[in-house]
Amino acid sequence: MTPPEKNILIITGEPSGDMHAGELLKELRKLLPGFSFWGIGGDRMEEQGVELIEHVKRFSIVGVWEVLRNLSRIHAQYKDLTRNIRKRKPLLAILIDYPGFNLKVAAFLHREKIPVIYYIIPQVWAWGRGRIRALKRYVNEALVLFEFEKKFLQRYGIYAEFVGHPLVDKELPHMRTDASEEPFTIALLPGSRLIEIENMFPVMLETAEKIRRERKNTRFVIAENSNIDRALYDSILEKHRELDISRVTDDTFSVLARSDFALVTSGTATLEAAIMETPMIISYRASRLTAWVFFTFVRIPFLGLVNIIAGKEVAPELLQEKATPENMCRKVMEITGDRARMQKMKDELREVKYSLGEKGASRRAAEAIAKFTREQGLPA
Repeated sequence: MTPPEKNILIITGEPSGDMHAGELLKELRKLLPGFSFWGIGGDRMEEQGVELIEHVKRFSIVGVWEVLRNLSRIHAQYKDLTRNIRKRKPLLAILIDYPGFNLKVAAFLHREKIPVIYYIIPQVWAWGRGRIRALKRYVNEALVLFEFEKKFLQRYGIYAEFVGHPLVDKELPHMRTDASEEPFTIALLPGSRLIEIENMFPVMLETAEKIRRERKNTRFVIAENSNIDRALYDSILEKHRELDISRVTDDTFSVLARSDFALVTSGTATLEAAIMETPMIISYRASRLTAWVFFTFVRIPFLGLVNIIAGKEVAPELLQEKATPENMCRKVMEITGDRARMQKMKDELREVKYSLGEKGASRRAAEAIAKFTREQGLPA
């Protein structure tokens, strides 16, 4: 019998997962040079030689209502993936975040006797505790970004290895100093998913207009994502021509480096702001159904990752009906007008940054995967 091709399946459904997958693959290809990779992802994965059967531009969906509206498309994507799995017979699957889809795939892979490594696990410590059973049953090994996740999973008998957060591996630009004579600059980080841009970007720009009236020399800089059609940004910006605003694509760290403060849509960007020690407010708007489900079942008091990690409100959160231009502007002016409060937030963000682990997270994750392949007796 001809041995199966040495291929590994890798799946993520959103831009942040694609970014982390790209960094992981840089390291993994050095350790597993004889393997080919295929799956679902974005430009970063494709740059590392992954054969994509689906791009995150068509895949990334967040929110209960949004999932319900796209059920037929999600089902078709799942069926196409399972056909490919049966045809290609991967020796290993690496699942990255995107739990609504990936845990279903994990169950299928388990039935097909294909081992699974889950990198960037679902937030089972916050809500969706039923997913713990799925992780325990279908996942061979979990590679986690936070130390508290390892301890949490171990309580349920799930093998987990703490590798640290891949964001700490990034080469950071020089941070802006207090001595800078440039105008006060505020970063706008509206998110990486289409629904987030549609929900939050207009609100952030209206907030920017109000801030400019209060603080006339303020500049703004937007962190855009190449997985979002530039025309969407253009159409929203068209209504705010009077703003002194710059645009940067796929380089959130450089946006934060040139900023004194940030308006951040909850997500990975809150950790990027923490790493750059940039004071911020966190905001988010979702459909009423998604918000109801979240606030009904969530078991933690915060949405923003920096606050979850710190165990307290480091950065104020304005969610749903509270995420208005009036409230956001008021909060920005209140914080930025208080030098002691700005410094306190920087100090607390620095503590969050240090908790993310040392440099080398992507390398450690790749080493754990390579070790797993050896232990499983997979061909080198």
